[in-house]
Amino acid sequence: METLAFAVLAALLFSFGLVSGRVGKSVTTPPMAFVLMGLVLGPQVVALIELDRDSELINLVAEFTLILILFTDASRIDLKLLRREHTIPMWLLGIGLPLTIVSGTVAAALIFDFVSFWEAAVLAVILAPTDAALGQAVLSSPRVPVRIRQAINVESGLNDGRALPVLLLVISLAGATHGAEGTQFWLWFGAMQIVLGPLVGIAVGFLGGKLVQWGQQTGWMSHSF
Repeated sequence: METLAFAVLAALLFSFGLVSGRVGKSVTTPPMAFVLMGLVLGPQVVALIELDRDSELINLVAEFTLILILFTDASRIDLKLLRREHTIPMWLLGIGLPLTIVSGTVAAALIFDFVSFWEAAVLAVILAPTDAALGQAVLSSPRVPVRIRQAINVESGLNDGRALPVLLLVISLAGATHGAEGTQFWLWFGAMQIVLGPLVGIAVGFLGGKLVQWGQQTGWMSHSF
């Protein structure tokens, strides 16, 4: 990316930050504004920014962005309120999300006749856990009951984690139907992602948390770190 493109992008982000409080009270959300910025700066309009979608830099930025979004969503959850009002989030995650995936799969299979059933399922699983940032006006409105806002925020913070194992499974099944590697390869890949991945994540999070706790209690770890 050219220096001019970086400068224009930084100026636009800074400008949006200056009016973000005012914009937050309207129906316009930051994702809408950023998509519009990308459309204007992209090759379809002024062609100031031209990036390869398969670029490693794009993938890295997208992964870090997702990590930050999920972390901030989780950090805003009121645990005390969640313990009292856990029914609605559980309904959304346990009933609403699976029904959305199933209905999305059926709809995709009927609309797109050129994709297989498992490819339609992949599309449905990707679209099902939509981030609540698109409905920020609802989440930030004081007219909406706190328990409803909390339920939507909890569902938004946890739906990606619930959908990811399903996504890996349907990707494996889609690959097994017409992949060159064979059914055994994809089934093994899916099992490794669904079983080994969460176990490693739990171990890293648990041990890391214990080490941080030990560092704080012993005074070996500074508050800022």
